[in-house]
Amino acid sequence: MGFNTNTKISAVGLIAGSLLSTSALAGGFDRGGVNTDQLFDNERFSATASVTYINPQREQKNIRRSANNAASSILAGGVFVASGGTVNVGNPAAVQGFLAANPAAAAAILGNVPAPQTGASVDANADYWVPRFGYNQSLADGVNCLFSYSEPFGADQNNGANNALSASSVNFSIDTRDYGATCKYTMAAGETSVGASQISLIGGLSYQELDGFLRRQSFFDFAAAGIPSLVGVPLEPIVEGGVAAAAGIPAAAVQTTVTNTAGFGTFDVNGDAVGWRAGLAYEIPAIALRAAIIYHSSYDYDLTGVQNNTGFGVAANNPNALVPISATTEIPQALEIKLQSGISEGTLAFANFKWQDWSKIQSVPIVGGVTATAVGLTPAGAAALPTTLAFDALYSDGYTVNVGVGQVLTENVSGFAAVTWDRGTSTTIGSQTDTWTLSGGFRYKEGENFELNLGGAVGILTGGFSAGTGGLDQANLVSYTFDDDLLLAASASVKWKLN
Repeated sequence: MGFNTNTKISAVGLIAGSLLSTSALAGGFDRGGVNTDQLFDNERFSATASVTYINPQREQKNIRRSANNAASSILAGGVFVASGGTVNVGNPAAVQGFLAANPAAAAAILGNVPAPQTGASVDANADYWVPRFGYNQSLADGVNCLFSYSEPFGADQNNGANNALSASSVNFSIDTRDYGATCKYTMAAGETSVGASQISLIGGLSYQELDGFLRRQSFFDFAAAGIPSLVGVPLEPIVEGGVAAAAGIPAAAVQTTVTNTAGFGTFDVNGDAVGWRAGLAYEIPAIALRAAIIYHSSYDYDLTGVQNNTGFGVAANNPNALVPISATTEIPQALEIKLQSGISEGTLAFANFKWQDWSKIQSVPIVGGVTATAVGLTPAGAAALPTTLAFDALYSDGYTVNVGVGQVLTENVSGFAAVTWDRGTSTTIGSQTDTWTLSGGFRYKEGENFELNLGGAVGILTGGFSAGTGGLDQANLVSYTFDDDLLLAASASVKWKLN
């Protein structure tokens, strides 16, 4: 038995549209990965351009930091003057010695510095676009190659300024650009009871570029010499509230230096890497059956860039104004399994599974940065110390499951509906919890050469709690909660093909 070939022609395009609307919502940095679905087009050549718009509406609440960390930051930042000597980050022994020698002052300061926190919630996730372009060309009998451009991985987060998250990140982004070539060799695999079968060998390479950006408010968020630290708690409340006096410390002996806590420091890094993929597919074209498995290698990055301190008023000619930094990380390996089959005349069912080794991304240290001490924000003569700046992801592995059905509606119009579950990759830090998405769309076919696909998705980002523990960077010691939140997506693609 067999099904009308419209099943295959229509539904394969529908599957691509379904994935376009949903996989760009996955955990880690996944925005759809390197998609090779167009490789299975049967035309002599096909050219596709697509774009997906994603609007995750994640809201973070009850954002808190430790009061003791706040007080330690004041001391570690070199803003405390007592007993005729300045206690600064360049002399941590003096900090500890002063606290030990003045228990009343220590108790007054450590017990009366409020923990900075946001009075209102923060809409953390920014919306974004995911473009994709592909050109698939038949080169010889059974051989075709797909040449593609995509932005397969990324992140956008905007916490805003002057809140408890600003010490960790005012805004943060990762952008990638992937230039790929993937080829397929197809050979006959014999007859079955429902038609001839075939096997395809798949292989490809990608050159990928990555840009990373982080803006933070003040550099007193860095730990120095093992002292936890935090931004944004001035000494004035201690002085004006009489806390210092109550501890037997004259107000004149407690003063601030030029902390410039309203300033911003930025970190830019970039690099490139090469990755490869290999796979195998089995097909019975008469019933639009396909089972494909594709392995994607990791992309190993050596990133370099600049820590820019001029936002704190550091003169451009200061040797610590622009500081070289570096980091080593990767986009981890992944495995995809894609299944589809016609199940009745004009109807096709599909199921797709993806695993990505996001647990390889834990804490990524940023090497070469300097503290506020070194950029002249603490008293003269204070020693320069390295930062503990790090990207603390602490991810777990990511899993995505997508199932759905496509249906031929008329000669020119087909539709699809799909459900996607993505297991969140966040552990103790972050808000990437499980995501459930319902997607759907239509494909309009004009003649034999043109297709238009339109899709949309609505989903739920499940709620949870970020404890802010376990990382390398003291600035990330912040906790917050989040409820179930809404996400929205829309996609459009056009295809021109020639048989």
